[in-house]
Amino acid sequence: MNRVGKYAATDTVDDLELMNMVFELPEKDKMIMWSEGYIDLVIEKLPDYARDVLVNRKEKWEDTKAYYEKKIEEIIGQEEFKMKQKGDRKDFALFVKGRYPEYQSLLFLIYDGNLKEDDFRKFVFRRRQGSRKKYLH
Repeated sequence: MNRVGKYAATDTVDDLELMNMVFELPEKDKMIMWSEGYIDLVIEKLPDYARDVLVNRKEKWEDTKAYYEKKIEEIIGQEEFKMKQKGDRKDFALFVKGRYPEYQSLLFLIYDGNLKEDDFRKFVFRRRQGSRKKYLH
């Protein structure tokens, strides 16, 4: 939890001080609050006129998360994926790396049976805040 989240979690919160802290945060730190799930606490403690700053971003990130959830559901629904998922892990890994390299972290979590809601948030964070440079191979 970053400094803003810790401050918002305390009992005595000055809403103007919290608003200044939120405005000073870079985009990456605001997205960390969302990906770790405590942005609603911060939004709740902000003054009404300052909530739009985080609410609009949160809606945008939630839309992106819904897009990736839909893409994963489409992949999971394919018969070929279901067959590979029932098979050997090595065959599954080769299948995923060949067909869906951008979603491989989520697909391996599905294979292991460990996919959670937070995993989609972290995936969206890594996609948006990851390395901005794309190198040619």
